[in-house]
Amino acid sequence: MKFLKLLLNSKVPKSERLLDIALILSILPHLMVMKSFMLLYIFIALLFILKKEKKERDKNFLMLIGLLLIGLSFFSSYNFSNFSRMQFFVSFISSLLIYAVTLQKMTKEVNVYLKLSPILLMILSFFFFNSIAMLIYSISTLYIFVLLYIWSRMNEPLLEVVKFTAKLFIAALPLVVILFMVFPRISIQKSDFGFRADRYSESGFDGSMKIGADALKLSNRVVMEVLFKGATIKDEKLYFRGSTLSRLEGSQWKRSFYIKQTESLKNIAERVNYEVTIYPHAKKWIYALDIPLNAPKNVELRSDYTLLSTTPLYSKKRFQLHSALHYNLFSKNIQENLYFDREYNKQTQKALQKIDTQTISAQKKAEALMEFFVKQKLHYTLKPSKRGVINTTDSFLFQTKDGYCVHFASAFAISARILGIPSRVVTGFQANREDMLKEYLLVRASDAHAWVELYFKEDGWVRFDPTHTAIQNDATLQAFQENKLLGSKNFELLNRYFMYGKYIINNWILHYNRIKQMAILDKLLNDTLYLLKFLLSFAFLILISSLFFILIKSKSCKDVLMCEMQKLLKILEKKGFKKELSQSMQDFLETTQKESSLYLEPINKLYHSLKYKREYTQEEFEKLQKEIQKVYEESKSLKLS
Repeated sequence: MKFLKLLLNSKVPKSERLLDIALILSILPHLMVMKSFMLLYIFIALLFILKKEKKERDKNFLMLIGLLLIGLSFFSSYNFSNFSRMQFFVSFISSLLIYAVTLQKMTKEVNVYLKLSPILLMILSFFFFNSIAMLIYSISTLYIFVLLYIWSRMNEPLLEVVKFTAKLFIAALPLVVILFMVFPRISIQKSDFGFRADRYSESGFDGSMKIGADALKLSNRVVMEVLFKGATIKDEKLYFRGSTLSRLEGSQWKRSFYIKQTESLKNIAERVNYEVTIYPHAKKWIYALDIPLNAPKNVELRSDYTLLSTTPLYSKKRFQLHSALHYNLFSKNIQENLYFDREYNKQTQKALQKIDTQTISAQKKAEALMEFFVKQKLHYTLKPSKRGVINTTDSFLFQTKDGYCVHFASAFAISARILGIPSRVVTGFQANREDMLKEYLLVRASDAHAWVELYFKEDGWVRFDPTHTAIQNDATLQAFQENKLLGSKNFELLNRYFMYGKYIINNWILHYNRIKQMAILDKLLNDTLYLLKFLLSFAFLILISSLFFILIKSKSCKDVLMCEMQKLLKILEKKGFKKELSQSMQDFLETTQKESSLYLEPINKLYHSLKYKREYTQEEFEKLQKEIQKVYEESKSLKLS
């Protein structure tokens, strides 16, 4: 606390020190993305700059070593196509700028280029980072830049400068918001390194599904965020499609051989527009609300209406998607979806003969199969019993009778094929409306799910979720669902609000682009209600800014006498008489009276008289105010030698 008090009351340092602080703050983000050779150069340059006696040959040596290390940094990345890429160009420019700054620091001269370099370096850092952490850092750094500049001009204690800078920031808030919204946006290819190269979690599906006896560990890790645009989705529709699996090889389901077969989508209804942010999972799968209608840029819409990125997702990606909640999806060739090995799962084949021999439609057989699963009294558990790896369906339906979604889906798909109904397993996520906040949905790794699609001539592929036939008695799962492994339900709700706020910041600040800018402009011109809301919001922002400005400006005065004396101290300070922290008020007033022609004795006596009184009258306080006013009038004509 003592150090903080001394810091806040400290006088302005030399302009060179203020510039050094600004340079350090602006270079810090670049250290996160620089190649090792550039980091080595900065370390060497720092040693030379801190050297007390600098010679001309030191500067020449630093110049040569700098050119060599910059060349080595970009040698492996350089080619004619790379040089045109924005991220390569910007990283090269930032390295040259840091190189120029270090050489200029060697000369001990401060020129206009050196003064502008912190701002240029901060602007260049925006090309590398696109995160909330960088947003907070940028705003804080901008505040410090303004504070340092004002401090160099005001020559006041740091505390006063902090308050004044805060007033400026708050007063300028409405103007900043307007400039942010209307300032032209450009589209820039982002860097391939930086925060985006952070370690990612191996999650998601890899195009296959294994039927094992391994215990399933639920994870609360966020897989994706979804923002629906004016749509209310029911729980039974919150299925996010990842991959379709048609072949069972041993205990593993895999994708179809006929991946290029075209499936036709008909009778599309209940269209939904939404935005999905996929967290990095090092795979190509993109999970879309069942069923997707479009493929964004660099994404393939496959024949089975699943989405696949052209490259693995090593960083967070945002996609604008369109889906249909009601549809009919027809296939030309379904022979592969009828195949099962008749040499295995004999017990299941025998048990299903009664349904198979009935002269009922395929839809009725599917309903009967769901009823059969219910009658088997299958238990849902995250810790399934050990089972056979060959007759997996028999083992699940008649022996262990427990498992999770993978076991239910596999057994149901095989059972359907035994009944002559084409089937396939679909992997993805089934979200819950409990994880929704307004139109914002949080999808976690624990929402990973597998279900089945059955094919009917009249309806095409229809979703069936056999997991719903289970008797749920897993204590671990119940505890997870109640508390989400994060503590109490209140904490989970708080976490959801936090994630929602983070998403809004990402969406409307970090990812605010020209498309959104033009969309807002179009709405302002064509939607009167939207324009009214915008104007009222802006007026409210001005009101809040004004209130904060007034609040900061009005000092809370616990010691009324001292606050009044502060006015006198400011008057005297302007005339060259500054009270030291260690100096008493009495000593300061007596010394100042001796060194000037100002008559301060009445104020000195009156102040100390009132200070040590338990109570004083308003007339006595007003008398002190009048004496201070007299000094103010006298000080106007005071001339110091």
